[in-house]
Formats: sequence, C-alpha cells, structure tokens
Amino acid sequence: MFASPVVGHDGTIYIGSLDGQFVALEPDGSLKWRYSAGHKIYPSALVVGSSVIFGTHNEELVSLSLQGQPRWKLPLQDVVDASATLGPDGRVYVVADGAYAVDLLGRLQWHKPTAEHVRSAPVIHPQRVVIIGTTEGSLIALRPDGDIAWEVALGGAIEGAASVDDEGLIYAGTGRGEVIQVDPSGRVVWRFQTGDEVRATPAIGRDGTIVVGSYDGHVYAISSTGALRWKVATGARVRASARIDADGRIYVGSQDNFLYCIDPNGTVLWRYNVGQDVDSTVEIGSDGTLYFGSDDGGVHALR
Repeated sequence: MFASPVVGHDGTIYIGSLDGQFVALEPDGSLKWRYSAGHKIYPSALVVGSSVIFGTHNEELVSLSLQGQPRWKLPLQDVVDASATLGPDGRVYVVADGAYAVDLLGRLQWHKPTAEHVRSAPVIHPQRVVIIGTTEGSLIALRPDGDIAWEVALGGAIEGAASVDDEGLIYAGTGRGEVIQVDPSGRVVWRFQTGDEVRATPAIGRDGTIVVGSYDGHVYAISSTGALRWKVATGARVRASARIDADGRIYVGSQDNFLYCIDPNGTVLWRYNVGQDVDSTVEIGSDGTLYFGSDDGGVHALR
C-alpha cells in the first residue's frame, strides 16, 4: 500500500492498494466494503460530500458512493499516480499526461497536456491557481480555465506535490535532491541541497519549518529562510511524506521498515517496526489514532 489512508467524517478509513483493491474499513479495522478496480491504485482517495474519488492504473478516474457503489468512471489518457484535489470552484483536479479539471458529475472541463507523465498531485494556491510539478522538472501554475499563469524550471524531476505556506510561498522537492522555495509569481527564492532525491511532499509546521525526507535516508527540518534546523538519520530511503500533529510531533515512514515519531526539535521519540517499507503518509484520526499503509499489504492503526 503506497497510498495514505483517508478518514471520513464518520470514522471510515478509505484506501486503495497495488493489488487493485479499494477498501473501506470500520474504525476497529473490520472490512466495511471492497471495490475491485482491476489495476494498481497508487493515489490516496479524495472524499468530498457523498463521493470517494481516486485514479487508477487503468487510466481512469473513479467515483464511488460512500457505500462503495460505482457512480462514474472518466477515461484519461495515461495512468494516475497522484491524488486528486478539490478546488474552491468545486472542480476536481487530477494529473496523468498533464492536468485535468473534472466536475463532480465526472464531466471533463479541460485537459492541459504536458510533455511527460505527471506524478505531482495538484495543490491549490491562495491566488486561485493550480500548482503541479512535472517529471521534466518544471513547476507550473494553471489558471482555473487551464491556461498557464507561470512556469519555472527547477532542474530536476518533481515527483511529490508542492506545498504552500500561509504567505503563499511554494515548496517542492526534486530529483536532484533539492528542496526549493518559489514565490507566488514563480521566482525561485532559495534552494536547499540534500544528499539524494526528494520525492516526498514537504510538510510545513506552524512555525514555518519545512520537514521532508530524502532518498539519502534522512528527514530534514529546514527554516523558512532555507537554513538547516536539524536532520534525523533513518536506516534507508525516505519516500513517505511527513505528517505533523497539533503539538508539532512529526510522523514519517522510512524504507528501513520503521515509522518514526520525531519531536519539533529533532529528537526521535519512538519508532515502530512494521517489517516492510513504509511509503504511505500517516493520516491522523480525530481521536489521535495514526493510520498508514505499508509494503506488507496492510493498513496499520497506532494509538
């Protein structure tokens, strides 16, 4: 399971896996329902209203009811590796061979092709543009009509989603091992170098600290000015994105088979041995339960 679990309003946990199965679980972990997509499911689900929406390697966007009944399928022109995003305009944005805007009834509004496949989930900027990264190394801002507002070359493939802070500043990791800050107009402000590829989505703490893992096996905390605050070594590559709770504790998985809990100062509070890679981003339930998937094919819940 590469996807992050998503917890619905009633506590139901939704997640898809690489065996093509999408499941809804009760809070106690028992199976509520199962849907067979027939192809790999990498993205996390988007739960909006009474719908659960996700993309698959069958080159389609799927919408199910909260009871697991199919509502619609929209054929795309490539496989979907990234999660869909709901915009303030009520549209669903998703990437494959470029960016797509779709309404909640499954009708295509527009498609903006890119030169290569896109794995960077769309993020909505406060200036009402949709930010995506491309595997050829460009960060692109799209207007609601699909036109390009700006584009900047970052010099390395962008696999994870970008993040946006309260000031509208944008952060993205690249295949060159950099974490880059870009201002709302598309200008690069600073670059921070790690020791290997950064494929995770940067997490942003309440104090503006950026937390992200690298394929060099470390989790980094970077100040909003681009300076290293601390780094924590894990035993293998870090592909998972970090999740930060209300008290500033950081939860992040590593390919050394452990889930780590790190305090805001960089001290490892505990680590939990899953036995397989943890590439799934943690979801935090309303009661503080930590949900995540792993390469053992299971969903884990920790309290």
